Amino acid sequence: MDPILLSVPQLAAYQPALAALIILCLAVLTQGFLAGVLGLAGGEQVAGMPLKGDHGLRSFRILRTYGNSTENLPVMLATTGLAIIAGVSAALVNWLVILHVGIRLAYWAIYYSGVGKVGGGLRTISYVGAFMMNVMLAFATAFWLLF
Repeated sequence: MDPILLSVPQLAAYQPALAALIILCLAVLTQGFLAGVLGLAGGEQVAGMPLKGDHGLRSFRILRTYGNSTENLPVMLATTGLAIIAGVSAALVNWLVILHVGIRLAYWAIYYSGVGKVGGGLRTISYVGAFMMNVMLAFATAFWLLF
């Protein structure tokens, strides 16, 4: 059976964005697994309790990265879905979603590694970059709906 994307030309145009979102979902699922295995296994953190320590602890960074990803994923899924429903240019949606996912994956690697300053460094720049892709997608959707 052919996927619905191939039978609906309007959706087929958004296939790169949808593929990127699947990659993002898989990354968040992987982070969830790693949060349990690496973030809690060492005994530094306790499941369901506030995090202990600071960015110097790998377990802290792993659990914070996962929490941040789970906070950002629903908004990206919603703005992408609304953009597709509104008929925002497929090229624009595809580029913004692909850039968002790429930056989020870089953010994950940066945060896990613990490189750079805690505030205002490479991690902050990557977070804001992905956030701005989402903001631009939301504004493009609003524009498409209003005009």
